[in-house]
Amino acid sequence: MQIYDDLTDLVETVASFLDAGFRADEPALLVITADHVHAFEARVESDGWNCAELRRQGLLAILDADETLGAFMANDGPSPLRFREAIGRTLDELVARRPAATIRVFGEMVDVLSRQGHVSAAIALEELWNDLSQERRFALLCGYQLDVFELEVQTQALPEIFRVHSCQRPVADPARLAAAVDKALLDTVGPREAGNIYLRVAEAVPRSGLPRAQAVRSWLSSTNDSTAQQVLSRARALYATA
Repeated sequence: MQIYDDLTDLVETVASFLDAGFRADEPALLVITADHVHAFEARVESDGWNCAELRRQGLLAILDADETLGAFMANDGPSPLRFREAIGRTLDELVARRPAATIRVFGEMVDVLSRQGHVSAAIALEELWNDLSQERRFALLCGYQLDVFELEVQTQALPEIFRVHSCQRPVADPARLAAAVDKALLDTVGPREAGNIYLRVAEAVPRSGLPRAQAVRSWLSSTNDSTAQQVLSRARALYATA
């Protein structure tokens, strides 16, 4: 799962994900918004791939995110049966030509729902993807356009989004984020209290794939709004200028 602010960062991540798959003769399914199609196709072609030829070979399928959502969304969220029909059919068509391959899927449907304010529906959709992965072989990459330096994002959106993903990438440059958070924490609370906070985070946050800088921001945001807001604001400025 990639969180992004600038579309260019997301496009780079997705292009790398797809390039590795195409080199291994693994097909890809993109479920993306109409206004992003050109950006993704242009970036893929800059790596030397011809999108029309990839489609002809059965290595690439592109679905419109909004139209696909319309095929399975009900009033209270995604319909499991209609989701399986809409997505499962396309996956089956791709795998029919390469039965042993792992399909690489990138989807923006959850981001569409999230940006519309339907975070619970986005999480429900993520869980349907996870259920489907027990029946079909695919690797799923999701993208969310979120401001990770906003306190509300840290306390409300991210905990649930992280819960339904096995691998999280909160920003395009995790190393730069880690340095920014370290410096922001030192600037805000001083070295002694910063050390205490890191110890508390290590005790309170389960060991997982969550990057340390994000674990610190999550813990601060849930325990001390005032300090968290100062650290997030300072980290935003440092990350932008690093």
